[in-house]
Amino acid sequence: MVQDWEIVLDNREQRRKVAMIEGRARKAGESGAQEVEFSLTIYPDQISLNLPASSPGQEFIASLTDLLGPPKLPPTIKCSCSWGEGVMGAMVMVLWDLPRPESAATLQDLDAFLGAR
Repeated sequence: MVQDWEIVLDNREQRRKVAMIEGRARKAGESGAQEVEFSLTIYPDQISLNLPASSPGQEFIASLTDLLGPPKLPPTIKCSCSWGEGVMGAMVMVLWDLPRPESAATLQDLDAFLGAR
């Protein structure tokens, strides 16, 4: 898998039924590339992504869609959300189904994409 993103994971927490991952990503090899903060919540049957509505955010969604397949529903935009320290703006939420037979392989691919091996 070609890594188009430089990803820094700020927090990874395994709870009883979900895993939560927070991090920052920027396009690899682009000096001055805008960083996008994201949070992923991994449920037994679904993956949820939240990130700011921005061009880099849309590119990050596209990269995850290449990996995970089409989302369950079109991305949902939520307005006037607090994001990070003092940052306000629109946020995008995307949901992907996590089919049972392929879920282990999909999660391994996601870990590789995030650099979280």
